[in-house]
Amino acid sequence: MDIAKEYRAAPKVKAIRSKPTFLQSLRSLVKHWQLSLMLLPVVAAFLIFSYFPLLWLLIAFKDYNIGKGLWGSPWVGWKHFHMIFTYPDMLQLIRNTVFISLLNLGFGFPAAILFALLLNEIKHSAFKRTVQTLTYLPYFIPWTIMAGFILLMFSIDGLINNVLVDYFGLDPKNFLTNNTSFIQLLIGSAIWKGMGWSSIIYLAAIAGVNPQLYEAAHIDGASRLQRIVSITIPSIAPVIGITFILQVGGLMSSNFDQIYNMYNAQVYKVADVIDTFVVRMGVTQMQYSITTAMGLFKGVVGFILIILSNYIIRKTSDSENSLW
Repeated sequence: MDIAKEYRAAPKVKAIRSKPTFLQSLRSLVKHWQLSLMLLPVVAAFLIFSYFPLLWLLIAFKDYNIGKGLWGSPWVGWKHFHMIFTYPDMLQLIRNTVFISLLNLGFGFPAAILFALLLNEIKHSAFKRTVQTLTYLPYFIPWTIMAGFILLMFSIDGLINNVLVDYFGLDPKNFLTNNTSFIQLLIGSAIWKGMGWSSIIYLAAIAGVNPQLYEAAHIDGASRLQRIVSITIPSIAPVIGITFILQVGGLMSSNFDQIYNMYNAQVYKVADVIDTFVVRMGVTQMQYSITTAMGLFKGVVGFILIILSNYIIRKTSDSENSLW
């Protein structure tokens, strides 16, 4: 069935509009000075909270001393970058970070899409709204509370072990200190918390699909699955592509709040990630320069990943599925 393909391939009328010059843009700003004035607080907020803090990236190249300040601290070049790459546990930290992020990307990303597709097929509006509300709720619960709930459920004397022992006669298992079960809990709880919220953007994209496509497919005898595969998924492919690119960019950033509240020393081997290392070094040992160097490294890698993933998606699909 090529209904969606034919619809997208249909010639579209594009408005021809010349690109305004800098002088024309400036005149427009002056002409609509009331609107320009309203823009000033936003610009100021961006400058103060988004760009001005970038100045502190300089301490990655200095031996930062709080007493001497940013400009008084001595320059040390690439010393801190050399230190973090020769740190004995650095390979393990990077491996854990990438592994957990890939699992989240591999399971959490398609889970939200699949949930949105299934939710869209529910015709009973009251039931649909109830399901939506119940799946959105976990997103608003902070990880400190969520982690406490998970610890109570899966600890050695928690509810799950009580059920296993009392009803199935099995030996209790400490899920929180076993490397494999801890990672499974980490990924499962992340999906549970974020799936409903992440599906909002896909539901919004699905709502924008032309209903005539579904009607035409229904007349042609297409089943629900065929309509999803041939119309819904191709129609929301640009949104899927953009969200995928953004998530790939965060591959070096795991969910710090979740891991910091759930992990313990016995699962450091698989759960200690770059972000938890940064907090330990930065907050407890006051190694601000090293942790800033680590943050800068993460940012550069994330930027490169976004460029690469955008390039790959642009080359392997329509250009409308990529960011630029």
